[in-house]
This record gives sequence, C-alpha cells and structure tokens, in this order.
Amino acid sequence: MGDDYRNAGLTTKQVAMLEYAEFLTLYPSSVTEEHVQALRDAGWADTDIIDIVHITALFNYMVRIADGLGIELHTGRGWEEAQEKLAFKDETTSKSFGTITSVPPESVPAR
Repeated sequence: MGDDYRNAGLTTKQVAMLEYAEFLTLYPSSVTEEHVQALRDAGWADTDIIDIVHITALFNYMVRIADGLGIELHTGRGWEEAQEKLAFKDETTSKSFGTITSVPPESVPAR
C-alpha cells in the first residue's frame, strides 16, 4: 500500500487523506483552502483535518530528525497487529482528487 496507495483498494475518503498528506509533505507552503475543502467534501470533519495535519507534521518531523542524524528507520515494528483497529470502515461517494496533487510549477519553490 505504501508504494501505490491510489490502487490499494482504499476508500475515496482514505485516498483524499493520503493525497493531502503527500501534498502537505512535498509542498507545505502551497496548501490552500481548496485543499482543505477537498477533504471536507470527501467526508472529513474539521477536527479530523486538524488531526491529519498534526500526524503528517509529526511524521515529517521524525523523518527529518532521523535523516539529519543519519538514522535508518525500520519498518515492521509490530504495528501490523494494530492495522485492523486503525482501518477506516466508512465509505464516501466517489470523487476525483487528481487536482490535489497537481501544483503549477511556478508555485513550487526551487530547491
């Protein structure tokens, strides 16, 4: 799923969340109200969106600390057993979220 979440059989709502998290990770200064509204349209409440932002930011922080210290993060830490508890059960109506990951090249900061 981590390699191709869009084709992993997730709900539209889940894909919208992951697209937003990916966009926030790659282009944090380019997030707009339209991106947040797309999450609302997918069925996420504002409190959920705050949680999505916090979790994304925390994960990115941890990865950058590890990268900065040259630490290798390992997968398979026993989280697999908790997967069923963490899985989303609800569905939303289908909607395309292709625009959430497209950013005009001029709005992406040069690196």
